[in-house]
Amino acid sequence: MSDLERLAPALLPHRSATVRPIDWAALQAALGVALPADYREFADRYPPLWIDGVMILRVPEPGDESTFVSGVFSISEEMDSLAEDDMTEDYTFYPAEGGLICWGATDTSDYFFWRNNGPDPDRWPAVVYSGNGHWWEHEGGFLSLLVGLIDGTVAHRGLPPQPGPNPTVALAVRAPDSQE
Repeated sequence: MSDLERLAPALLPHRSATVRPIDWAALQAALGVALPADYREFADRYPPLWIDGVMILRVPEPGDESTFVSGVFSISEEMDSLAEDDMTEDYTFYPAEGGLICWGATDTSDYFFWRNNGPDPDRWPAVVYSGNGHWWEHEGGFLSLLVGLIDGTVAHRGLPPQPGPNPTVALAVRAPDSQE
């Protein structure tokens, strides 16, 4: 995660000083799979964020993990309609065996997934669907793909040019007002 924070210092004001109390056991029970360690490390410190005003990183909110789970299934249903039209290059969507699990999107209808291709989530590749119909895989996973898109070592095939170097970062949801 240090590479991402070095390349995107605008993340740092959003970093929690303590581990966010996400109930990973409840998420695993609801999804039937654990999520990759690099993603859990990110979500333990960061809320849902917009990167360069284009890419949203979906992470569970402590105490509202069910919304994240609902989102996984909702996006899977949406993508199933593409599969019915033979537009998914034989990818399937979670909860199907080997199905894709969404972790991000852009404001131009691009989606970012993991391909649940085995029992070790840390070996799941990232899969990108660009709104113009291109599908591609990145073997490095969540953080590796983000770092590569930002530093230019991963081509933005079919994606907007953002995120790029030194991206802007904003909260994807408004934090509740404190009444203390």
